[in-house]
Amino acid sequence: MADTAELAERVERVLELPTDELTAELPDVLDELEGQVDVLALENPLLLADVIDRVGDVDVAAFAAENPDTVDQFQELQWQGVELLAQFSPDVQQSIEADTTVNFEATDAPMASHLELDAETGSVSGGAGLATDPDLEIRGPANTLTALTTGQLDPVSGYEGDQFEMDGSEATGDQLATTMGKLAEKLPSN
Repeated sequence: MADTAELAERVERVLELPTDELTAELPDVLDELEGQVDVLALENPLLLADVIDRVGDVDVAAFAAENPDTVDQFQELQWQGVELLAQFSPDVQQSIEADTTVNFEATDAPMASHLELDAETGSVSGGAGLATDPDLEIRGPANTLTALTTGQLDPVSGYEGDQFEMDGSEATGDQLATTMGKLAEKLPSN
């Protein structure tokens, strides 16, 4: 296994590839990133933001249909990054007013993930796959859900614009939108 500096350089090289080549390389890169996200994010905070930005260029639904395991890996990477952001962000922690479990399910691809907010600890966690007994269920196109969960789509404007469907109380949705907005503010910009 490469050291983290070499791995970061490899990821940066892959992120510069044209989208079709990026799509081909992404499974191997995510394999290499597994178990290294915390260290890489701390040593190179822009790297996770760069990965998330580039995945926005990919047709997520088509990619998920062809690479369901890789999509799960990306979602695990994404939620690990979110967990780290929350861990070091008191304002994110304070925005969590109630324990909340949210499922995100794509309507056009085999892609699903969940998010859990813990009010007592102020923590955020999540991963691939659906949680049992969610407080909110959000469904929509894979690209929309990816934009929503990576901070590239404002939850309120996305919901009001009918870009996704939400089952659950609007008050819980508002609380989720506040926390997701705080998380999006923490993503490093290039």
